[in-house]
Amino acid sequence: MGTGYTRTDTINNIADGNIINAADFDGEYDAIEAAFNSSSGHTHDGTSGEGGPVTVLGPAQDFVASTTDIKPKSNNTLDIGTTGLKFKDLHLQGTANLPTVDIDAGAIDGAIVGANSAAAGTFTNLTASTNLTLASGATVTAILDEDNLVSNSDTSLATQQSIKAYVDGQIAGANELSEILANGNVTAGTGIDLIDNDKIRFGTGNDLEIFHNASDSIINDAGTGSLKLQQGGATKLEVTSTGVTVSDDLVVNDDVSLSSDAAVINLGADGEVTLTHQADVGVLLDVENATTNGVTDVLKLQAKSTGTPAVGIGVGVEFSTETAASTIETGGVIESVATGLTPTSEEFDMVFKTMSAGATAAERLKLNGSGATIGNINVDGNTIISTDTNGNINLTPNGTGEVNISKADIDSGTIDGVSIGASSAITELQVDNLNLNGNAITSTDTNGNIALTPNGTGEVDITKVDIAGGEIDGTTIGANSAAAATFSNLTLASGSTVTAILDQDNLSSNSDTALATQQSIKAYVDSSLGSAGNLSDTGIVFDGSTTGDSVTTTLAITDPTSNRIFTFADESGTVSTQAFANGAAVALAIALG
Repeated sequence: MGTGYTRTDTINNIADGNIINAADFDGEYDAIEAAFNSSSGHTHDGTSGEGGPVTVLGPAQDFVASTTDIKPKSNNTLDIGTTGLKFKDLHLQGTANLPTVDIDAGAIDGAIVGANSAAAGTFTNLTASTNLTLASGATVTAILDEDNLVSNSDTSLATQQSIKAYVDGQIAGANELSEILANGNVTAGTGIDLIDNDKIRFGTGNDLEIFHNASDSIINDAGTGSLKLQQGGATKLEVTSTGVTVSDDLVVNDDVSLSSDAAVINLGADGEVTLTHQADVGVLLDVENATTNGVTDVLKLQAKSTGTPAVGIGVGVEFSTETAASTIETGGVIESVATGLTPTSEEFDMVFKTMSAGATAAERLKLNGSGATIGNINVDGNTIISTDTNGNINLTPNGTGEVNISKADIDSGTIDGVSIGASSAITELQVDNLNLNGNAITSTDTNGNIALTPNGTGEVDITKVDIAGGEIDGTTIGANSAAAATFSNLTLASGSTVTAILDQDNLSSNSDTALATQQSIKAYVDSSLGSAGNLSDTGIVFDGSTTGDSVTTTLAITDPTSNRIFTFADESGTVSTQAFANGAAVALAIALG
C-alpha cells in the first residue's frame, strides 16, 4: 500500500458495474488531491485500494507504464533528457541495451570497453564507431535529445534533458488528470464532469476560473485585463471593470431588463440621446442637440413594408392604462394615416382618438390639408381667435345639422340656456354687432313675431330695408316707429287705412286717407295763420308788412273766469273795435246835436 493515498470507499460503492454518484467520490477526491499535492508528492503501488495503476501519461498518451516496464507508445519517438537538460546519474540493476553510445564526445578514460567489459571508472567522452552492445545482448544505436520522445525507438537512448522534459510534461498531465479524477470524471465521447464549486483554472496565477456553485454558473476573470469574446480574431464582447462593451449588432431573443431605478440607455457615438428610467414615474427621452438653435426630430416613427403601399398605411402611438388588475385598456391613439398616395401629392390625416364610456377609442380630432375636423370642442376659459386674413370665424353645420350654443357671452352680452337653430327660440340675445352674409333671421315663435327692442333711449337703426318688395302687411307700427321704405298701405290699430304720406304745402289733395308730412303741415299753418310765434295763450298778434315790426295789432284775450263765446253774425261788413264804436257814438251825438 502506498503512503500518499488511502482509499476511503470502504463500502465498495465505486466498483465495476455499479452506478457511481458524485457523492460517492467526495472522500476519494479529497484523498487523491492530497495524495497528488505538488509539495508532498505521492507514492502509488498500483493496487485497487489506491484506485488502480496509472498506465498512460502525456497529452498524447505517448508514455506507457505497466508493472513490468515503462515504454513509449511508438517506437523510436521519445528521448530521455536533452543536451541542455540532463539527468544526473543513471543506475541500472539489469542490462542496458545501447545500440549507439556517445559518452562525452567519445572519450573513455581508465576503462576497457569490449563485448563483455564494464567500465569501472569515470569517462570524459566515449565515442564508438559501431553500435553499443550490452551484456544482455541489446544494442544501443543512438542517444536522442527529444523532449517529447517522438522517435519511440527501442534501440535509442534519450538524453537527460529530453527525459526530464518528457517526464515533467507527463507528470503535469498526470496532475491535471488527478485533479479531474479527484473532482469529477472523464467520460469518453461526452466531456469532463465536475461537481459543484470545482473549477477549471487558466493562467499562471489562475486568473480565469470557470465553475458552478450549485446555483449559478460562473466565469470569473480575476486578472488585470479584460474578458473578451472574439470571432475571427475580432473582439465582439468585452467585459471590463467598468462594464460590458458590445462591438457589433446585439440580437436578443427574449426580454432585456435594466433593474436600476436610474438606469440609462445611451445612444450615439457621443451618447447624445439618452433614455433614463425615473423611479415610479416613467421614462425620460433626452436629446442633446450639438447645433445651436438646430431643429431636431426628437422621435421619428416609420413604417416600412416589402409589399405595395396602399391607402390606409401609416404609423401610430397607442396609450394604454391598467384600469383593473391585469386589465389593460387603450385610452388614446394618435395615428398618421395615408388617404392618398398619388406621387408628389400624397395626402395624410393626423387622427386623434380617445376612449369614452368604456367603448373602443374613437376619433375625436382629424387634421389634414382641409383643416381640422372635431367632434366636440370644450373651451375652459380660453379664447378662439381667427388667424384668417379677414378675421372671419365660420361655424358651418353639415347637411341639416345645426350650430347649438347652450350659453354664450358675446361682447359683454349674454345668451343663457338658449339653443339657436331652426326650431329654437331666442329668449335673450345681446350682440354689439351682427353681420349676416346672405342668411336669414327666421322666427319660430308661435305668432311669428320678431322683436328688436333697444335698451333705454337706444334706437334700432336700419339703413336699408326691403320688406316683401316694399310691402308691410298686417304689421303694427308703434308711436315712435319710422318706416324707411315705401309701403302700399298702412292699416292703423283703429282700422283706418293710410294709403300715402303726401308732402304738399297747400294740402291741395284734401285726401281723407293720405297723411301730410310735418313740413307740409307747418307750411300750410304758417301760410294760413302766420308764424307760430304770433300765437299765445293771451291773444293773437297781427304784424303788418308795411309799417314794420314796431306797429302791430293784437287781438287780446283776458283770462276768463268762465267760458266765453264770441259770436259773429252771418253778415258782411267790418267788426269795429271799442275805440271805433266810441268814436262813432260821439260822431252820432254831434250829428244829432
